[in-house]
Amino acid sequence: MTLRLASFGVRGFVGDSLTPRVAMDYASAFGTFVDGGRVLLGRDTRYSSPMLHSAVVASLLSCGCEVVDFGICPTPVLQFSVRPYGAAGAISITGGHNQMGWNALTLLGSDGSFLDPDVGEALLGTFHATDFLFRDAMNIGARKGVSDYFPPYLKALSALVDREAIRRAGFTVLMDPVGGAGCPFLDEFSDEFGLKLVAINQEPSGYLAREPEPRPRTARQMASFIRHVNGHVGFVLSSDMGRVSLVTETGEPLSEEFTLPLLVRSLLKQRVGPVVTNCCTSRMVDDVVAAAGAPLVKTPVGQAYVAARMTDEQARVGGEGSGSIAVPAFSRGFDGFLAMALVLETMAHSGESLATLVRSLPRYHMVKKSAVSGSRTAYLVLDQFLGEIGSFGAESVDLTDGVRLDWADGWLHARVSHTEQLIRVLSEARTREVAERRAEEALRLIGQGL
Repeated sequence: MTLRLASFGVRGFVGDSLTPRVAMDYASAFGTFVDGGRVLLGRDTRYSSPMLHSAVVASLLSCGCEVVDFGICPTPVLQFSVRPYGAAGAISITGGHNQMGWNALTLLGSDGSFLDPDVGEALLGTFHATDFLFRDAMNIGARKGVSDYFPPYLKALSALVDREAIRRAGFTVLMDPVGGAGCPFLDEFSDEFGLKLVAINQEPSGYLAREPEPRPRTARQMASFIRHVNGHVGFVLSSDMGRVSLVTETGEPLSEEFTLPLLVRSLLKQRVGPVVTNCCTSRMVDDVVAAAGAPLVKTPVGQAYVAARMTDEQARVGGEGSGSIAVPAFSRGFDGFLAMALVLETMAHSGESLATLVRSLPRYHMVKKSAVSGSRTAYLVLDQFLGEIGSFGAESVDLTDGVRLDWADGWLHARVSHTEQLIRVLSEARTREVAERRAEEALRLIGQGL
């Protein structure tokens, strides 16, 4: 399993590419980057996270950092807390949406965002050069544990949304945190908003009971019985609480692509402002933003790129089609707790069910496929694909991140994955047949170069 290095973190398969030595070097590079400043540290529940946590603590202390240890902590809560704690940055140890065996160190800047890709290049240089800041025995750092970080976060979230409207609605809500970092906090969240909670996979055992990426096939368990408990909405979460997909009260598991347009529409009704998303999010977002008369800005795929552009554009909201959303007025992190609160507020204000709200969104059909390709060859393969796209008859071509082709009725996007050894192909159109046909043709052409 190849190690995936980026300016905002490192990801790999534990014991194979992601070893304690790699974790220590990366944490040392970050400790050097923040010049031995205060660093918040959180982790998820995976079996490997305590081991990586120990390696990271030791490295940060050797750089003279004050480590404020949150223990098990969802990444968005850690991101929110960076500024209140006056930290120079933070590290979240979490595999996020990746399957068991994977883990990662995600680096956050002093504003709580993923490190800006341009800024993070200097950190990568330090990592590769192993040119770290080491303090002597009299000047090493100190670690202190904290456990009272969630109430301030929850108070701020409650102030952002209409808490009383949600409480009056008396929703019965299903949540599945996949045994991840959100497990210890669901009850407190539910109490704050007056929810009747039906929790699934809420035991933080280190074992992930399903694929941690929120999507329809990981929502089947919830979808099978939401009607039997009279649930109003179901939330399927990633292990770091950064992504959310939805299940309607009728038992329909929605694509993760519905989360962002549903919430963008609701937020723009309250106040119009710029929206930032990546270049392969559903065209539902384009349509919703156009209807509201708001500017739409697109970036390469990845939270770091979206977060950086949200700052530049002073965005109202940003997110990706992975079920991720951020409201910069609250935090620049993709936040599952925020998404849940906004969905509940939307339902409470409208008086409509989730199924009704979703039916009023513009509908497209998206097909997601992939081809296995090592990082050494993937970009060459995409270059070859670019030379073959004439047969598609596309109306426009965009090279922001990989190759995107657009038509009046849809689009197709091929790019190299940042987290896996894959070339991802996404195709969206008004009909599934057209989306499938374009995706299959793209895979055929990509396969010729593999």
